[in-house]
Amino acid sequence: MSAQPRFMAHMRFNTPIWAASMLIKVLLLGCLLNVASAKAHESMYAPLGISWDMAAMNEENSASKAVVLIFARNGGNPNAAVRIERDLRNMFDYAHGLDPQGDIPSILPVEPRFDVGNLSKGELTKARMHFDNAQRALEGGDSDEAMEQLFRAERFYNKAIPYSSDTALLRGIFFYYYLARLAAKQEQQSNDAYCAYVALTRNLAGSVGPIEQFEPLADRCGPTSIAGTGELRVTSDVDGAHVYVDDRPVGVVGERIPYVDPFLPAGPHLIEVRKSGYVRFGTLLTLRKGKTESLRARLKPAKNVKDEYSPLADMVYEGKNAYSEDYIADLFFQMAELYGVGTLVVGYLLPTGPAREHQVKLTLFSFNGMLNTQSYVFSDEMDAHRKALQSYWQTQYGQPLDPEEALPTLERFAPTLFKVE
Repeated sequence: MSAQPRFMAHMRFNTPIWAASMLIKVLLLGCLLNVASAKAHESMYAPLGISWDMAAMNEENSASKAVVLIFARNGGNPNAAVRIERDLRNMFDYAHGLDPQGDIPSILPVEPRFDVGNLSKGELTKARMHFDNAQRALEGGDSDEAMEQLFRAERFYNKAIPYSSDTALLRGIFFYYYLARLAAKQEQQSNDAYCAYVALTRNLAGSVGPIEQFEPLADRCGPTSIAGTGELRVTSDVDGAHVYVDDRPVGVVGERIPYVDPFLPAGPHLIEVRKSGYVRFGTLLTLRKGKTESLRARLKPAKNVKDEYSPLADMVYEGKNAYSEDYIADLFFQMAELYGVGTLVVGYLLPTGPAREHQVKLTLFSFNGMLNTQSYVFSDEMDAHRKALQSYWQTQYGQPLDPEEALPTLERFAPTLFKVE
């Protein structure tokens, strides 16, 4: 037998008749979802699926990627800096999406580089062990033991987030919760587990909208706590961090500036908080209909800050101690090589002028074989930087792009294909 997750092999060859029957129903549902979501993908709330051509993404090499970092200096606001960083990253991804074969690269998130020392796959190994035990228990007719082993598998999987992942394993854990409760003849709980499994699969695939908006699931999942929306509130112990939900950048967070999504579809979600120079925070969280879930992200400084963060964060580019142009160009070349990208954009945000004028200065260094520098002065009001970024884009790429136009929308993540395995 070819190498594959054990739960897939089990479902194919060893599943009891009742479980095989339910698997056939799930596969039939997947076929329905394929047809329906293909018809609905133009809708803002296309119910299920995945919109990315994964094969095309895998073909992209490092030269078609960009890293964007914005640093707050001399009392500059790190939360304003991360908003600029977010908008610039959105602009690159948006422009690249319009013309994937063009000259504008897509963004390579740099934050996972700072997980050094936290990349052990030991927790995933334990999760797989308990998942295997759950399958054996279910084969032996012991549904209670199966559910206990699945609980342990999920707990160890959650400990591995966000440093290690195996989405096939995670989906398998959720699917076997359903099979175990079905075997225990727990009708309501098995239905809830089924809807949680489908919701997780949708979220991992990039779906948008509550689960009941897809008609074939409305009657079955509509009455459960997985239907509808809940509120997600995220805070952090550091300023200037990004929030990711199901691997999508959705906003920024600071110590006193929470990220709040009052209408996130209920169900299981992977939540991450990232900041360059820090180890990522991540967890698996299940939102319930009409409920609020609050997370406090605690980030710790990365072990490789000195080599992979400080050279750019501490760069002296003005004043009597400023580095030479040749030195800066060489530094950017070395850091682009280190990150494995063809384009590196680094900005420095700091207050300027009299304090009463509330102005800031943004200096952007852009390297893609050659080094270019632009500086902009604007007020420190929310989103005042966007005109500066619009000017930067016109100068750098010779085409207009409004940062607001590049903001992620539901249409950009609307799925066109969905498959339940």
